[in-house]
Amino acid sequence: MQDHVSRLVGLDGFRVKCVIEDGDQLDLEVELVARAQSCPHCAGGALEVHERPVVAVRDLPIAGRQATLRWRKRRYRCRDCRRTHTESCEQAPSRQRLTGRFHSRLAERARSGGAHAEIAREERTSRYQVTKAMRISAAAAIDSRPSALPRRLSFDEAAHRKGSNSLATVVSDLDRRCVHEVLDGRSKRVLERYLGSLSEEQRSGVAVVCIDLHDPYRQAVRAKLPDAQIVADPFHVVRGAGEALDTVRRARQREQRATVKGKRGRSATWNPRLYRARHLLLRGRERLTERQRRRLCDLFAFDPVIAEAWWLKEALRSVYAADSRAQAEWRLDRFAAAAARSGYQPFSAYLNGITPWREEILAHFEQPVSNGYAEGVINKVKVIKRRAYGLPSFEGFRERVLVACG
Repeated sequence: MQDHVSRLVGLDGFRVKCVIEDGDQLDLEVELVARAQSCPHCAGGALEVHERPVVAVRDLPIAGRQATLRWRKRRYRCRDCRRTHTESCEQAPSRQRLTGRFHSRLAERARSGGAHAEIAREERTSRYQVTKAMRISAAAAIDSRPSALPRRLSFDEAAHRKGSNSLATVVSDLDRRCVHEVLDGRSKRVLERYLGSLSEEQRSGVAVVCIDLHDPYRQAVRAKLPDAQIVADPFHVVRGAGEALDTVRRARQREQRATVKGKRGRSATWNPRLYRARHLLLRGRERLTERQRRRLCDLFAFDPVIAEAWWLKEALRSVYAADSRAQAEWRLDRFAAAAARSGYQPFSAYLNGITPWREEILAHFEQPVSNGYAEGVINKVKVIKRRAYGLPSFEGFRERVLVACG
């Protein structure tokens, strides 16, 4: 009967001597089958059992019930050197209160993004044990990653905690589509320190770097990766034009005040026609249905300013639809001239912002890369933080992102 219980428990090298039931908890008295053959200090073979202390070790649940191993260890004494040692097993390492497989279970749950306190409560263990399991597992996973720097890199920021002072830089590998590193901060100094820590061979292997329109990133890449080509992320470039259009729409909405008798405050300045079209105006021309096109035509007839602002946004989007760099350069110049003539302050400010990035914008037609994967990682980071109910330390934040996305 004991052999059947031992096979059911599934711990190699252990024999179950007795099972004690206490409500929803099981205490299993176990011992090692094999005995020590020699002294680890003098290699002598004259050993005797000195004492049998009982050590409690948590194991995986059995049939939904908490299982604890009551391991009667053998402490041997060598007759030759008179020194003692205690037997050990790979399944239950020395000085550990969890079996290896229960430790792996905690690490797997923590790696999936769950809150440590929640996991500890459900598994009936301490938060310390969950955090320890996560750190050991994360360290092993991080150390096993390839050390070579990718040929194509992407830099993007992610919020570690609420507030602009807690932004981190996510370094992504665009070839393997994984996160390569997470840096504490998004300043030029932080990125230069990271790139400077790499060997000359690693830095020389980077051919392309895709970034958003954040100048400290560009300065750091130019200083440490002079041979790499910098590409401005198309999504951020186009999004800026959409934000300029939306700013014009909101300004027109405030100007065209509805004269409704007896209403004050927001009701007196409310224009539902412009407000209801806010998402439709940002949609790409090629994605519009026939009904949506008619709605926009009616809106443009009602307000020509919105029509011109929408055309400017589409003119910028047409740059990335060009067939060649020369055509894209011509379309970009056409947009710049039209934005300057329009006199709309949001588009003038946007034009001043992208003019210094002209070469990086056009470099997309030589190296067609984007931060699309990095943006997906940022969304996944938000889910990780939400499931963990926040990650107060940067070390924990870095571990979770590298384990989940590395």
